[in-house]
Amino acid sequence: MEQNKPKFRLRFNLFDAAVLVIALLAGAFLLWRAVKPQVSPEASPISSHASTVRYTIRFQRWAPGTSYLIEPGDQLFDNIKKYSIGQVVSVQAVPSEMPVLDQVNRRQVQAVLEGYEDVLVTVEATCTSTEESLVVGGGYTLLVGTTAYVKGQGYMGSGPIVALEEVQK
Repeated sequence: MEQNKPKFRLRFNLFDAAVLVIALLAGAFLLWRAVKPQVSPEASPISSHASTVRYTIRFQRWAPGTSYLIEPGDQLFDNIKKYSIGQVVSVQAVPSEMPVLDQVNRRQVQAVLEGYEDVLVTVEATCTSTEESLVVGGGYTLLVGTTAYVKGQGYMGSGPIVALEEVQK
């Protein structure tokens, strides 16, 4: 008497085949990522060079008289990622303004906001400039119009970057 041994048969339905194909593709992708050569920063087609940049941040709606907290020579840091973003060159307090709607003429106008002042802080930093952007502190990108969240010794503030210029030395 012989024993009946069933033959081994591998049967896939459509779902099993799809999962197997996806797993194989994911494995091939991970293997390709591990083996491909790294692109070094020196080999990038975009050239960069170090220079000095001077930019102005407008801290908005500060209490009158508090601009004395910021002094020329203060070191400033990004409050979010803790990058060093430069050294204060000058500080100027100006009346605080905000856009309001002129109902009669149906347009936006700048109006003085009583009880507050804006502080214009000019900062100088060493930066790396490329064709597309200026980067200070190893990773903080400077763009006019973006809001900067800044921390100094004894104060914090936020406001838009209103001016940006590369200084030739």
